[in-house]
Amino acid sequence: MTAKKNQTLQNGSAKENVLQRVLQLPVVSSTCESLQRTYASTKEAHPLMASVCEVYERGVQGASALAMWSMEPVVRRLEPQFAVANDLACRGLDHLEEKIPALQYPVDKLASELKGTISSPLQSARSTIGNSVDKIM
Repeated sequence: MTAKKNQTLQNGSAKENVLQRVLQLPVVSSTCESLQRTYASTKEAHPLMASVCEVYERGVQGASALAMWSMEPVVRRLEPQFAVANDLACRGLDHLEEKIPALQYPVDKLASELKGTISSPLQSARSTIGNSVDKIM
């Protein structure tokens, strides 16, 4: 069913993480993969951009490590509140997954279906307008 059913602790109780669940949604994971491929190909194609990106990546890694280190005491203290917020967010995600089936499809499949859904009425409208113009002329 959902990713939450697969994640359990050793004692058997379910332990969900809303961020992991969102990242596991096919629409999100396929979008992230596409962005990652584009980023990598851009770095390969443009050497100057690659050097700028590497400097940026090192800066982000350093800033992330510093933020994690400095926030750890706060996170530990607020852990019960985070657990409640995570539980509420997981319930909301359950609801979204039920109501929006498109979340379960990769973005390329959604795009192709959307293209087909939009192009058919547009072609019909174009031919209707063309026929109307021909009749007017």
